[in-house]
Amino acid sequence: MCIKNEALALTSDKSILDRIKGWLVHDCWSSYFNFNKINHAICGAHILRELEGLVESGKSKWAKVFKAFLISVYEMPFEERVKRRQQIETRYILISDIGKKSEPTPIKVKGKRGKYKRTKGRNLVERLIREQNAVLAFAFNKEVPFTNNLAERDIRPAKIKQKISNCFRTFTGAEIYARIEGFVSTARKHNQNVFSELCTTFEGYNFITVGIPC
Repeated sequence: MCIKNEALALTSDKSILDRIKGWLVHDCWSSYFNFNKINHAICGAHILRELEGLVESGKSKWAKVFKAFLISVYEMPFEERVKRRQQIETRYILISDIGKKSEPTPIKVKGKRGKYKRTKGRNLVERLIREQNAVLAFAFNKEVPFTNNLAERDIRPAKIKQKISNCFRTFTGAEIYARIEGFVSTARKHNQNVFSELCTTFEGYNFITVGIPC
């Protein structure tokens, strides 16, 4: 699916993003920020991977410092983060500014009006500066996880099926598949035996319906 179609899918009648309340943890894709009624948080795992790529290239010393800083904040107890919030934010700004000064200045692309060429490091540091609150959302909001890995693990089976089968024959079939996968994932999150819960579901009850009056 092309990027344009993926962006359109976010606002289709099948999308749930416009109904989400609370926090959305994502990889900083610009289209997500069009949903301004929810709070945005940037996945820490995505940032760490980008930083590690810069560290391995040996061209961005600031990236190594920022990576160590981000990990240290993640490993810090929540209460300690809140207590040291000003110190954490000051350190964040300091390292980001060093990164901005050390990365090459954007170069104007000839023949392309208003377009500038940036290095990967430059793109990352500008994003970190622009989205500071979203990057540090996990640090000061107890309900925000450091990564969206759980969501990515949930979506992986569907992506694998898409790569193998390319598509579903009908939309109804896709909905049935998604419902089954959603049930299996929910059962695992509640430490339930998936096979047992599937069996009892066909008998008319499961761990979700237990205790719900008929």
